[in-house]
Amino acid sequence: MTDLRWVPPTRADDAEWAGLLAAIEAADGFGEAYGPEDLDAEWASVWAHPETDAVFVWDGPELVAFGWLKRQLGVADGHRIDLWGGVHPARRRQGIGTALLRWQVERARSIAGALDGAAPTSVRLTARADHRDRLALAARFGFAPVRRFHELARPARDPLPPAAPVSGLALRWWDRDLDGATRAAHAEAFADHWGEEPRTEAEWRQWYTGHRGFRPDLSAAAVDRAGEVAGFVLGAAYPHDWATGAAPVEAWITSVGTRPAWRRRGVGRWLLVEVLAAVAASPTGFERAILGVDADNPSGARSLYEGLGFRPVRTVVTLSLGC
Repeated sequence: MTDLRWVPPTRADDAEWAGLLAAIEAADGFGEAYGPEDLDAEWASVWAHPETDAVFVWDGPELVAFGWLKRQLGVADGHRIDLWGGVHPARRRQGIGTALLRWQVERARSIAGALDGAAPTSVRLTARADHRDRLALAARFGFAPVRRFHELARPARDPLPPAAPVSGLALRWWDRDLDGATRAAHAEAFADHWGEEPRTEAEWRQWYTGHRGFRPDLSAAAVDRAGEVAGFVLGAAYPHDWATGAAPVEAWITSVGTRPAWRRRGVGRWLLVEVLAAVAASPTGFERAILGVDADNPSGARSLYEGLGFRPVRTVVTLSLGC
């Protein structure tokens, strides 16, 4: 451990970082591959401050581990600091992961101490439900599981059930003039969901409809006569994930929401069926559609998804540590 170098990352390290991320993904199977554009997005993220909140761990010329913190300032449920990182599979069980998590927790507490003290700050990390070593390490530092999220998938070309349009609403495929109204609908639709915060314009632009993976052709909104968005489905695709042929060609349903006043009228089902039909017809050649859902979602979303043929493929646990 004394021979390792713990230093802030630089853009000159991107090639080594991409190689480390690929090795971690091959071992851990989160279903995420990182290409140059993905790393660009992480460096440019409104949540990241890598000059102070990230560390790369080197053994000579080899990058063996990394830690990367993301700050999300909240106005509803408090502030959140996400811990992202990992150790090369060949260098595990050598104490590096323990030292790395200790560094991240200490840095997170330092950040929390400088934030608005009137709002609580939680430090979070995620693990697959079957990642026993990661879960055990987190528990040693006081992290406790607070939520489970299921990732569900369905074959793209499976038959779809009928879904009638909802009276008073018109379906519109994505267009830039829907952006502000959809962001407002997202804030209202997710206000009662655990861990959700209204997204700023910068966050929305970077990680939702402005993200490089966003697919306007797989995104739709239900709009009332006054131009208000009653519900929406946003889609995305990440070709780098399947570039090697190791993963299925999949379309991500990244966000499904309905304003409370329009719930239980079939808005979400209608939009989803239309978007899933677009996924099946896309020249991209999608093999499946995939989405994530909170196991305790208050709107009954999982029942909707399973009724459309989605089935579990993995479960991710969110763990939290209070500051």
